[in-house]
Amino acid sequence: MPTNLSVLPTHGQFLEVYKRLRGNKKLFNRTPIVFCEGDSWFSTPLYMNILDWLVFATPEEESRDVPVMGRGGLFYRDETSGHQATEMFTARNVKRLMKAYAAFDFDIALLSGGGNDFVSDYLKATFTKQKTPISVDAAVALVVNTGRYDEVRDAVTRMLDAMVATRPKTPIVIHSYCYPLKLGAQGALTLENFGAMAAFKNQVGPWIGPHVQAALPVLEDQRAFARKLIDGYADRVLFPLQQTPRFRNRLRVLDLR
Repeated sequence: MPTNLSVLPTHGQFLEVYKRLRGNKKLFNRTPIVFCEGDSWFSTPLYMNILDWLVFATPEEESRDVPVMGRGGLFYRDETSGHQATEMFTARNVKRLMKAYAAFDFDIALLSGGGNDFVSDYLKATFTKQKTPISVDAAVALVVNTGRYDEVRDAVTRMLDAMVATRPKTPIVIHSYCYPLKLGAQGALTLENFGAMAAFKNQVGPWIGPHVQAALPVLEDQRAFARKLIDGYADRVLFPLQQTPRFRNRLRVLDLR
């Protein structure tokens, strides 16, 4: 069996390999078993997403014997591109996820979600009545006043409560999002930037600009607004959860800003 187990596309394949690992105690003990749920940051299939970097080592990393990245593991995959936290972490879906979370000896759990809750259709609905320019802070206040951060925090809390109750000793890692670098510019549909999917799409995005353009007609204001949206997710959702007593010793937030 290879050291770097590829990311398995189906739960059936995960179960098959998991059973084989359990039959080899030495191999099982040195193979990380990883639970994954999230959005496209984990699931984009045709270029290197976050999980790919954990599984596959570059030749340079292999030559340096990098201690973390590229060491592989067995990954239970349940993420989907475009998922929102408020969709992933409903009571019904959390109950479904916990069946798998309880069934296997996971060494760590990785979560990715929340960014999609604040863009696209949500922004369109939030700013549809705003026809005149406002300040960046006023635009952020519109988002805060919808209660969206509270909704996302409640959804993530529901998932974390269930995970801690099911596997109290398994560490959980969740990440923030990085600031957009190309907002206001057409995304380049190249193999380098977007993988093989570039051959099948007409454009990338947009997720933010057109929905807030009437309220924030200046491009730099749109960019500042996007950064503050991401700051709000980190500062109103993730870090307060990390400091919550019942999660404090179990949850790690990776700040990718």
